[in-house]
Amino acid sequence: MPRTVIILNQPILKVATTQAGLTTGQSVECQVTSAVVTAQPQYQTIPATGCAGATQSPGLTGWQLDLAWLQDWGVATPGGLSWFAMSNDGKPVWFELTPNLAAPTQKVTGNAYCAAGSYGGTFGDGSPAAATATWPLLAAPVSTAPAAAEAAEAEPAEVSV
Repeated sequence: MPRTVIILNQPILKVATTQAGLTTGQSVECQVTSAVVTAQPQYQTIPATGCAGATQSPGLTGWQLDLAWLQDWGVATPGGLSWFAMSNDGKPVWFELTPNLAAPTQKVTGNAYCAAGSYGGTFGDGSPAAATATWPLLAAPVSTAPAAAEAAEAEPAEVSV
């Protein structure tokens, strides 16, 4: 397989209060500076015995959505990501991250507990007010493969005789 890279030059990030709402979900990518679905491995220690040293046993991996954005409290209804996060703080919400507009079928979707971001920032230095938040996922995210890859996998392989 040749090397591939994901470059987020034209990403799409939608948020909604329901999974069905993602079809018309609020796009927030113009305010977002970083969106990462981060794996959180879980390990349990197995204690040492007279025959073997301590080791770790892997459990199921947890996931979270790590967000950084420019605060957008002044955005009118329905409000920006700052209002969305504050209004839904502690509630389950849905998100859909598409890394590149040119490949809209490649995306990851998840259900997470929303966490509010910051309000305010540094005075007098001209820097933008930024916010960060971590939204823990309720289950593993669902990744959708690019349409071209799906089509290639669905086609039967040609066999030469």
